[in-house]
Amino acid sequence: MEIKEQKDFVEINGEKLYFYIQRKKVKNINLKVHKDKKITVSIPMRLSIEKAKGFVKSKASWIKKQQKFYDTHIEQKENEKIENRGKVYLLGEQYEVKIFTSKRNSIEIIDKFVEIYIKEKYIDKKKYISKTYNIWLKQYATEILTAEVSKYQQQMKLYGIPMPEIEIKQMKSTWGLCMPKRNKVKFNLNLIKTPIPCIEYVVVHELSHFKHPNHSKNFYNFVSIFMPDWKDRRKRLGGEIY
Repeated sequence: MEIKEQKDFVEINGEKLYFYIQRKKVKNINLKVHKDKKITVSIPMRLSIEKAKGFVKSKASWIKKQQKFYDTHIEQKENEKIENRGKVYLLGEQYEVKIFTSKRNSIEIIDKFVEIYIKEKYIDKKKYISKTYNIWLKQYATEILTAEVSKYQQQMKLYGIPMPEIEIKQMKSTWGLCMPKRNKVKFNLNLIKTPIPCIEYVVVHELSHFKHPNHSKNFYNFVSIFMPDWKDRRKRLGGEIY
């Protein structure tokens, strides 16, 4: 079902700051700055527009900071080029790409470089090299995320949390998705580009949905058992643009 939005604005130092209000069944006001710099504010069904505007105004400094961050980082991070001297991200760190000819395809991480070895007949095929890298990236992400899920599932199994099937795929609007009835958890491939503390947060978040399928107070209390600093990690994840 499509969520209806109402456009509004607040005026700060003579400048209009536009945002979109979404009325939802939530208890608190939730504000989000999207990577296209659009601002959305989810508010309780009966909250007044004036209170929503006051909240946005109180967060104006943070909003501007987020929008500036997106301006300076989004192009660099979203347009990764798998070519010599191109830049890619793994576990929150930037690496420089080096491409070599070889008898077989392989990829290695050495110091601050991602070294890609490609069969000589494909060395000039950019799409082939990118495909080779993406296949490797998915394998790498699967290894890291499987290890993290296993680690936290061991801590949570006394609460009935199972070891789920793990799927890694490109997703546009979420870092992870839990499907308790299918005993499965999906993770966004781009999660492997974020720092380990962010990955751990998403893992604990999704595993906790096996116990509490919603985002109730009980859900976050449960998350806190295993990750007391989850709010800081979620905030850090919110600054990652992929």
